[in-house]
Amino acid sequence: MSRRFLSVVKNMIKKHMRSKKRKSKRHGKATGSKRHGKATGSKRHGKGAGSKKKSTLKKRKQKKQKTASSLSVFPDKSPQLQKKGEATKLTAFTTKNVAIRDDKGREYNNIINDRLAYRRAPRGQDVEDFSDILYGPNVVLLTNKNYNQLKKNNRVYYDRGSVVLRGPFIFEGQRRGPELLFNIKDTAYDKTYKFSISVSDLKNEKLYMVLDNKKQK
Repeated sequence: MSRRFLSVVKNMIKKHMRSKKRKSKRHGKATGSKRHGKATGSKRHGKGAGSKKKSTLKKRKQKKQKTASSLSVFPDKSPQLQKKGEATKLTAFTTKNVAIRDDKGREYNNIINDRLAYRRAPRGQDVEDFSDILYGPNVVLLTNKNYNQLKKNNRVYYDRGSVVLRGPFIFEGQRRGPELLFNIKDTAYDKTYKFSISVSDLKNEKLYMVLDNKKQK
């Protein structure tokens, strides 16, 4: 009986050990996969990469915003903001503070019978009534058909719809476009600005070329 009892006990111990080994193997696989997942950190790694991408995108956006918000010079801004020698687009806005008198101190506020004219009524009277007229040289309206008549140093006046005409603009030449280049002095400061206007814009802006440039110099 003792031998049989011992054999039964041995068999039970063997079975118990086998079941333990099986359980340990299964448990090891399960825990290993979990631990491996934690070690590799696939989820955490994915989140980290996404956060890095977001941070780089934010930095790029901030750089773009900084460059856009910084002071940038465009051709339709005031000529005072342009670098020396750069041409400003000739418009009613950009020509606000340019010269209104020629070398002899004359200014004009009207075009009458194809001539520059200065018209001033007595105080309290309408301009159309009892006004004296001071005439200047003959002019012609610049268009996309006659702009080739311009020669270097020809004088041009600009009617921007204000009290007086702006000018004289001095014609420098043409560049691709075609585009006309002028220079003109500041109305008060000792500065000279460069302006440009495309020939296609002459239909929207009133520029008058002085015909007798030689006589009026």
